[in-house]
Amino acid sequence: MLIDNDYIASQLALLAKLMDIHGENSFKTRSYSVAAYTIEKLPTQLTDLPPEKITGIKGIGDAIGKKIRDMIDTGELKLLRQYLENTPPGIIEMLGIKGLGPKKIATIWKEMDIESIGELLYACQENRLLLYKGFGEKTQNNVQEAIEFYLRSQGSHLYADVETYALSIDTRLKENFRNERLALTGEFNRQLEVINQLEWITTISPDALKTFFEAGGFTTQPGEPTQLSFKGAENVLLLFHLSTGEDFENKLFQTSCSEAFLEAWKKGKGDPVKSASIPPFLRENPAMLDAAAAGT
Repeated sequence: MLIDNDYIASQLALLAKLMDIHGENSFKTRSYSVAAYTIEKLPTQLTDLPPEKITGIKGIGDAIGKKIRDMIDTGELKLLRQYLENTPPGIIEMLGIKGLGPKKIATIWKEMDIESIGELLYACQENRLLLYKGFGEKTQNNVQEAIEFYLRSQGSHLYADVETYALSIDTRLKENFRNERLALTGEFNRQLEVINQLEWITTISPDALKTFFEAGGFTTQPGEPTQLSFKGAENVLLLFHLSTGEDFENKLFQTSCSEAFLEAWKKGKGDPVKSASIPPFLRENPAMLDAAAAGT
């Protein structure tokens, strides 16, 4: 990892934003923001300076200077890690959405109880942002457009936008490979708000899948030995888990669970038989394993 001024400044700037989101003292958050701006403009790399020179730079000071030295020595800003561990990933991701600053993100998280970009987009579509201070109609429209652009650029899509596409591919595959097994799984099967990739379990051979998709203008993507991935003009990743047939149901169950749910299931939480009866869209929260075991 290259510890240069750009890296140090970006870490301090992110820390300032997260502190702002968490409602920390504005003087503290501003001090980190000012230090980040100062470091970006420096003509000399901080790694080339002795500690006393760093703390002597206007806008840095002793406390931040010590953190910079720690970063140079360890490659990590410990205070930033603490904030990252206490902030939902979806809230951090919102910082990449144009028009959403820390104050607005704090309102979204703390007052609207929204923790993901998908949830925020649905809130925009339902005009719920208009109920909160600082969110007018124009702001809401701008946020919605920015999220939609962001998702497209990341290759992600709303469930509603990708549903027809997923079912169309599923139908075509089943028509072409009538003697093989095929089932949608993953995020789509769990009906998540945002779909990052479409997944299937299948007994179709790798060569047959490649022939089918490459004939349709899709490109094969790099992946694991037991998987095949393709991507077409729609910029949606299609991931196929290859099955021998004997492991079909087991793979289908495991790929239709969230990581937390699957981890709890692997540790023996809940009743193995009753767990299989939990529908995929409820396999997010491990607590569902207890509910199924108790028959509730």
